[in-house]
Amino acid sequence: MEARTISFGKNGEEPKLAFEDVDAAELYPCVMFYSSNPGEKVKICDMQMRGTPRDLLPGDPICSPVAAVLAEATIQLIRILHRTDRWTYCINKKMMERLHKIKICIKESGQKLKKSRSVQSREENEMREEKESKEEEKGKHTRHGLADLSEPQLRTLCIEVWPVLAVIGGVDAGLRVGGRCVHKQTGRHATLLGVVKEGSTSAKVQWDEAEITIRYDLLSYTFSHCLWTVSNHVF
Repeated sequence: MEARTISFGKNGEEPKLAFEDVDAAELYPCVMFYSSNPGEKVKICDMQMRGTPRDLLPGDPICSPVAAVLAEATIQLIRILHRTDRWTYCINKKMMERLHKIKICIKESGQKLKKSRSVQSREENEMREEKESKEEEKGKHTRHGLADLSEPQLRTLCIEVWPVLAVIGGVDAGLRVGGRCVHKQTGRHATLLGVVKEGSTSAKVQWDEAEITIRYDLLSYTFSHCLWTVSNHVF
């Protein structure tokens, strides 16, 4: 009733939206049918009065899972704070400190790698160092990657560096609960609120226009995600 919509479903199928913006305090069911038998009775079964659902689901796999929803919500909050003069410098400073740890981890890994090679024969060591020096002159980085990092270094990259990269580039740009979306047919913008039950292809959205109420519609065919506008400040 709160959604002011009427949906119909038959033979246990998922109800489909038939009417919206119904301006009535009470609704009365009306069944229309054709029958050649006079006096035949029709029974309405399993009639339910459904209000606006309180608990909505994320809607994965069509929409982002819970982990991505929480991560994106945190990222959007940080980006909003980054737009304010009071937070811009603090966030930039913290992000630069964490990004600098990439260089520290790679440098420590390179020193450890060189130390392990000292046990090799002098000839092999000299040939390898000569080859590496040529690669460095050409502007190439070492060929060794994450496999050469220690457990603490990997933990540092995942816990401290990766969140900064997530703030810059995002985690999941697809449809997600609380995210912005665009109606493909009309170009109207809305906020995705979630789905009623697991596996459903219909989502509940809140339109930006005040005169348009909440409605349900197909996710993959009707809506596309709306990209977040990044602040003009430099991270």
